Amino acid sequence: MRKLSLTLAALAGALAGAASAQTRPATWVNRILAEWDEIQRKDGWAPQGEIRPGSLASGAEARLDYPLAAGTTYRLVVVCEPGCGAGEAELLDPAGARVGDAKPLVEMPKLDAAPAAAGTYRLRVAMTDCASETCAWSARLYAKAPTPPRKRR
Repeated sequence: MRKLSLTLAALAGALAGAASAQTRPATWVNRILAEWDEIQRKDGWAPQGEIRPGSLASGAEARLDYPLAAGTTYRLVVVCEPGCGAGEAELLDPAGARVGDAKPLVEMPKLDAAPAAAGTYRLRVAMTDCASETCAWSARLYAKAPTPPRKRR
């Protein structure tokens, strides 16, 4: 997993150079998520629904709701443009309790959950510091494809 994170960080660094004045931050963020889709597929994760884009100023936060089924393993990935200085993403269960730890936005957080009960889970994205007026970000939900049972010989 660490190797995968380093690979993604290297990819983001390479694409950050391409995120010049010619490339809008929202476009850059979506390119990263398109690349992430391919990486996730190789590890058995399937995208669920559409990419959910957003834009936040320093001190602002957004909350996105995701209906999750019991017995499925999910991953939420959040990508923020290079101008994101500081902030965090966290996943909240239907009762509002945090699922796992909050993760820094600058590290392209991956938030995993395996709900015991179905319900509406909430992704909270908080921008502490943005280098421009607003920073573009997007979130993507993935579900882990179940491993088929092995055939007995």
